[in-house]
Amino acid sequence: MKINNDELKAFVFDMDGVIFDSERLGLRSWQVVADRYDLGDITETAKKCIGRSTKDTMMIFDDAYGDRVSVEKLYTEAKTVMSELIEKEGLPLKTGVFELLGFLRESGIKLGLASSTSYNTVCAELKGAGLLDYFEVVVGGDMIEHSKPEPDIYLLACEKLEVSPENAACVEDSFNGIISASRAGLHTIMVPDMLMPTDEILKLVEIYKKSLGEVKEYLERDTGEE
Repeated sequence: MKINNDELKAFVFDMDGVIFDSERLGLRSWQVVADRYDLGDITETAKKCIGRSTKDTMMIFDDAYGDRVSVEKLYTEAKTVMSELIEKEGLPLKTGVFELLGFLRESGIKLGLASSTSYNTVCAELKGAGLLDYFEVVVGGDMIEHSKPEPDIYLLACEKLEVSPENAACVEDSFNGIISASRAGLHTIMVPDMLMPTDEILKLVEIYKKSLGEVKEYLERDTGEE
């Protein structure tokens, strides 16, 4: 895939784990609350929620701990802890975010964002980081019926961007995100965060890079820019 290919019109980014280094903060928040209720190590359960909507996340935790604690209370407390961590430590950006987004925008590529997080939260976090204006379209998890790994969110993003899925590429870190984008028909770029891809996931990945900076370098080579 080449960025100067006339058929490629848009890039659609995931947010948590791609734009923001937030998945680790989320895991820390869940663990803080889990410790309050003596739930033990909840790492594996929390990892299952990466790329999933709030509704799906609560269902996953309910299956694991619903017989021991109110999952709604657990979720509310975890959100509070994460908000406190962000206020104290800030919400860290992934290295190379501004450079990649700026390069794509200067190349005339439409930019969208498709996150399982709710729309208002997504917009607030992007605005706080000075990133909101880069995106022509933002789609939150509360705007679609079926969350990742179903294709709904990427199909809606492409519809709002007025591009066909085959003319768009996604940038994702999660298994569920890659599956979602692949099912929607987008080209898939994976930049892993907390989860290293399985062989099955790699079959769905067209471009695999370790960082956003490597994605930019790859695209620059295809355009002949340095």
